[in-house]
Amino acid sequence: MNAANWERSARGMGVVFAALALIAFITYGEGPKLEDSADNVASFYSDNGGRVLTALTIFSLSMIPLFWFAGAIANELRRSGEGRLGATVIGTLGAWAAMQLVFVATAAPLAVSLADSADPEISQALNGFGLAIDNVSAFPLAGGIAAASVGLARARVLPVWFMWFGLAVAALVVLHGTNWASEGFWSPGGGYLFVVVASGLLWAVVTSVLLFRAPVLEETSAPVAARVA
Repeated sequence: MNAANWERSARGMGVVFAALALIAFITYGEGPKLEDSADNVASFYSDNGGRVLTALTIFSLSMIPLFWFAGAIANELRRSGEGRLGATVIGTLGAWAAMQLVFVATAAPLAVSLADSADPEISQALNGFGLAIDNVSAFPLAGGIAAASVGLARARVLPVWFMWFGLAVAALVVLHGTNWASEGFWSPGGGYLFVVVASGLLWAVVTSVLLFRAPVLEETSAPVAARVA
């Protein structure tokens, strides 16, 4: 496989990430919310331990194609003269991935045995901590989506409409960081989470497909201005 094919494969990893993350999200199902009682939280993890661990494992594996995909975006931005935005993409998406893995690290012990053996209030506290981490992680994720969308459009790698699409998705994602209602749609783990997941995965798929179809230019290729918008 030559360098161009490797690059194109990395660009396509966004679709792989989205597929794995969607499978994990569906497998996990609707988890306990912040307002749920301690007994209900403990019962969820105790009764659905195998399903939760499967979902967490699949989601953790999805981080591998995500890193390849983020690297492909950053590499294209660097070669197009947008190295600062490329570094921003790596930093913000890396921060989001790290925070999501913290969520995994809090949920996995509950699913293994902690929910069965510990005080239900401990399960409730860990679940609340994981939901809070997920809320806060919306900010670096929105920053990464915005940086990639603006950079790829400004460098004429992708069309201008893609920038506005990406900024709209980033706005939807950043609102997830304000999901602090005590209950209902706007609470941590509430209905707005489904909006964020759907919009974020859609962005990953659209970006990956467009990049996969875009020309793969060498380091010494023509100036950026010569690209087709």
